Amino acid sequence: MTKNPETISAESSIDTAAVTGEISAANEGTSWIQSDSWTGNQADQTRPFFDAASQINPGGSQEGSRDASRIRETESLGGWARANSCLIDPKEIDGLPLISNSTSEHEVHYSQSDRRAVKRTWPGVYGQIPIPNNGRLDRANATPSEYLIRQALQVAVFGSDIRLEGVSISDKLSMVLFEPPGQPSFVISQEWFEGGKAPTMGEIAERLDADGFFSAPHSYFGWYRPVDGVVIVDAKPDNFVKTPAGVVPIDLQMAVFTPKQLKEAGLVDPCLAKLADPIPLVQKLNSLS
Repeated sequence: MTKNPETISAESSIDTAAVTGEISAANEGTSWIQSDSWTGNQADQTRPFFDAASQINPGGSQEGSRDASRIRETESLGGWARANSCLIDPKEIDGLPLISNSTSEHEVHYSQSDRRAVKRTWPGVYGQIPIPNNGRLDRANATPSEYLIRQALQVAVFGSDIRLEGVSISDKLSMVLFEPPGQPSFVISQEWFEGGKAPTMGEIAERLDADGFFSAPHSYFGWYRPVDGVVIVDAKPDNFVKTPAGVVPIDLQMAVFTPKQLKEAGLVDPCLAKLADPIPLVQKLNSLS
């Protein structure tokens, strides 16, 4: 099926602004859904992610290397969690049934009381996000604020039920060589899909195609949507689940690219689509309140 991005409904696209894989100051604008169907509940679920990202990384600063940014933001996480009363005792998570500790990004537990998956990032690391790299779509380790934006994007783009629960600090070894134990981890929770099976790559392609995405060449299971710059990597079967409602994304690595970044990733065809003008986040939130 051939898609013309100019004909993709605005209801399936998000607006692009200063979010280029990392958060900018919320009052300067960030990515957001352009849709009358965007619900207050979704806004409530994305708001904590955006707020936390803007506090952890004020102004969206990316001074120095990516690793320097990760270290700087990591050092602020404990104080941020205490100030916002969301520091979680690691024993609370360790006491939940363990579902998986073999993935590269999260340790996954199950909360029987609310039937949700509880996911804790490995100490000192915060998953990965898409980045442009010499004409191709690549991946890089995320900073804490980039991880938060990634989760908010999954809620915004796919309507996923993901919540920011807080930060946990344990005495476990850091996943980063030569860093001391006691590094922070994010804790999120997510809707649990009982007995769901992984879809095929063909079924994933059908789902993303219907949402206006194009397969990204020479990437790690990458997709992109030129109409709004949303970019995905790691879109493989173990990050989706089949439900009666269809194929549902579970854990995607996401970012929003500027037109320049799309070109740097080799993803732009000038005949395709124009990116939408940005809508300030605060303005959009105020309209939903």
